[in-house]
Amino acid sequence: MNILHKKMIIDNSKVNIGPVKTFRLMKELVGSYDNVGASKQDFKNFHRDLKAYIEGSDAQMFVNNFQNKKLLWSAFFFDYEVDEDEQLCKAFWADPICRKNYALFGDMVSFDTTFQTNRYNMIFGPFTGVDHHKKCVTFGAALIAHEDIVSFEWVFRTFLKAMGGNEPACLITDEDPAMKIAIPKVFQTAEHRFCMWHIMKKMPEKVGRQITQDTLFLNKICKCVWSEEIEPTEFEEKWGKVLAEFKLQDHEWLKQLYEKRQMWIPAYFRDSFLCGIMRTTSRSESENNFYTKFTNPHLTLVEFYMRFESALDAQRHTQGQFDNDSKHKHPECKTSFALEKHASKIYTVSVFYDFQEELEIGCFHCGLEEYKKENGFEIFTIREGCRIRKFDVSFNPANLDSKCMCKMFERLGIPCRHMVWVWKAKMIEYIPDAYVLNRWTSLATKTLTKNVKW
Repeated sequence: MNILHKKMIIDNSKVNIGPVKTFRLMKELVGSYDNVGASKQDFKNFHRDLKAYIEGSDAQMFVNNFQNKKLLWSAFFFDYEVDEDEQLCKAFWADPICRKNYALFGDMVSFDTTFQTNRYNMIFGPFTGVDHHKKCVTFGAALIAHEDIVSFEWVFRTFLKAMGGNEPACLITDEDPAMKIAIPKVFQTAEHRFCMWHIMKKMPEKVGRQITQDTLFLNKICKCVWSEEIEPTEFEEKWGKVLAEFKLQDHEWLKQLYEKRQMWIPAYFRDSFLCGIMRTTSRSESENNFYTKFTNPHLTLVEFYMRFESALDAQRHTQGQFDNDSKHKHPECKTSFALEKHASKIYTVSVFYDFQEELEIGCFHCGLEEYKKENGFEIFTIREGCRIRKFDVSFNPANLDSKCMCKMFERLGIPCRHMVWVWKAKMIEYIPDAYVLNRWTSLATKTLTKNVKW
C-alpha cells in the first residue's frame, strides 16, 4: 500500500465510500487491476487497521483535531466536557463561517437531536437556519452522551457563548421534555416552538394506520393544522369538527397535542417571522436527508467529523453557486410591471420566484371587493379568485405603509399578493424599503444583522 492508496481510502470514507468500492475506483483510474499495485484485501486490511488505530484513542483524536483548528483559526470555537470516568460526554463546535452565518441569518434557529451518529450512541444536535436563498445553513453542532436537562443547558449556553451572547428570535426543536425545561433557563428572549414536521410525521403511528390509510382523516387534519390564514378560534373549531367526525375526541395523544397547540400551530403565532422552516415539510425533509447522509451508528468520532466536514463543504459550495447566480443572472420577468423588475434586481433568485408567484396571482387573480377610507388610511378589501375568504389591506398613502390581514409578510418576509395588488393599483413602481428584508436580498452577506462579539 502506497501513500496514494491510503489517501484515497481515507478521502473516500468522508463521502461514505468503503474500501472495496475504492479499490474498484482505483482500477478505473489506472486502467486495470494489475496496475493498482495492491489487492482488494490490502485495501480492506488498511481500512480495518485504520479503524482499530482510531478506536484506541478516538475521543482524544477528536478533541486534538479541534484544538489544532483553534491554533490555526483563532475564530474557531470549540468546547467539551468529560464525565467522572474521563469519557467525552459533551462537545460543541462552530467554525468562523458558521458563526458569520449566524450573525447574518440567526433570527431563526432549528435544533434537532433525532439523528443516530456513532458507535457510542452520542446524540448529534446541529443548529440550523435559513440563508438568503431559502436553503438550510449550519450554525454549529453538538454531541452529547445524554438527553437530559443538564446536557441541553450546557449545549445552549455554549452555543450562546460561541455566538457572542446573541439570542435568536425563535428556537425550534422537537418535543423533548428535557429541552422544554432547559430552554427557558438559558434563553431570555427567544420564543420556543415545536417543529410541525416532526409532530405530523408521528400522526399515522399515533392515531393508527387504519384510520390514516382508509379514511380522509389525514387530509382533513392537515388542512386544519397547516393553514396559516386562520385565527386561533377558527382553528379550534375546525380541530374539534375533525376529531368529532372520526370519533377521536378521547384520543390521549391528540389531547396532548391540542393542549400544547400554542407551541406548534401557526394560527397562534401568525405575527412571528419564522422563515418558513417550521412548517415547510420539504425543507425539514431536506435538512433531515442532509444530516442522515453522514450520520451512522457504526462510525467512530473521527470518522463522523470527517463526514460532517465534507457535508458542510458541499453545503457551502452550493451556497456559493447560488450567490454567483444571484449576482450575475437576472431571472426572467413574466410581466412588464416595474414592481417585478425591481424585485428581480434586489432579491436572490430563489426569493424572487416566490415574490413573482405572489405578483402574478395578485395582478391576474385578485380583485377589489370594497374600498373605504378610515383615519387617513385607505382600506382595500381584496378577493382572490373564487375563494370565499377576503383580505383587508390597510394602506397609508403618506408613507406607503401597508398591512394585510393574511400576515404573509410578517411570517415570511415577502410581500403578499394582496399588498402587491394595492401597490399596482396605486401605481407604485418599486417595493417600499420597509418591505424589503435585507436577509432575502442578494447583498445579504454584506451586512451583519447581529453585533458580533467574538
